[in-house]
Amino acid sequence: MSQSTPEGVSAPDFREALARWASGVAVVSVRDEQGLAATTVSSFNSLSLTPPLVVVALSESSRTLKRVQASGRFSVSILASAQRDIAVRCSKGEAEDAAFDDDAFARDCLAGLSCTLRDLYRYGDHLLLIGQVVNVRRGEEREPLLYWNRAYRAVTAL
Repeated sequence: MSQSTPEGVSAPDFREALARWASGVAVVSVRDEQGLAATTVSSFNSLSLTPPLVVVALSESSRTLKRVQASGRFSVSILASAQRDIAVRCSKGEAEDAAFDDDAFARDCLAGLSCTLRDLYRYGDHLLLIGQVVNVRRGEEREPLLYWNRAYRAVTAL
């Protein structure tokens, strides 16, 4: 049973509904003078082909966000199903430097995008980062890592 408030739906109802949305899993990372910072995201999409733009949502409390803002750039690694451990570690703020290359891409990712930060927009408790893609790295074609119903999944596991 759904419940609404005068302002709209309740946070638990909204969260439960969105748990039913399957999405790919990516890691947003940056390598700067402090080292590597990385966080797991499922809120990532292409925005434009000309120019090549992507959008990613990061919590305003994200340590990675602060480093992206300071450097003006970030990398996006689209993860394969075998990279669940990377997704889990980055979601906890425990990114392992050895799992990433010098360009801040997760090693063996399905694809990687190097981006310059074009714009930031605040909505609710998140910021939307608009990145212009300046480099693309294609990895081997493998099963993607998915997030559905509060768990990591592989296409074959569904």
